[in-house]
Amino acid sequence: MLRWVFLALVAVNLGYFLWSGDGAQATGNEREPQRLGQQVRPEMLQIRKADALLPSTPIPSSTPAAVAPTTDGSATR
Repeated sequence: MLRWVFLALVAVNLGYFLWSGDGAQATGNEREPQRLGQQVRPEMLQIRKADALLPSTPIPSSTPAAVAPTTDGSATR
C-alpha cells in the first residue's frame, strides 16, 4: 500500500515538473526576462576574494563587556 502511495507521489511530482517547464533552466532559456529589466546598475557588481573582505581595523563589538560575578550573590542593575 505504501509503495503505491510513494509511486503516485513520484508520478505527480514528475508530471508537475514537466508541466511547469522547470526543464527550461537546464537548457539555458531565460524564463523571467522582466527581472533583467529591473536590475539597477548590474555592471557595478564585483566579485572579490575573501582576503579582500577582511577589515583592516577591528570592528567594535555591539555586546557589552562581560561583568564579573559578585561574591554576595546579588546582581546590580
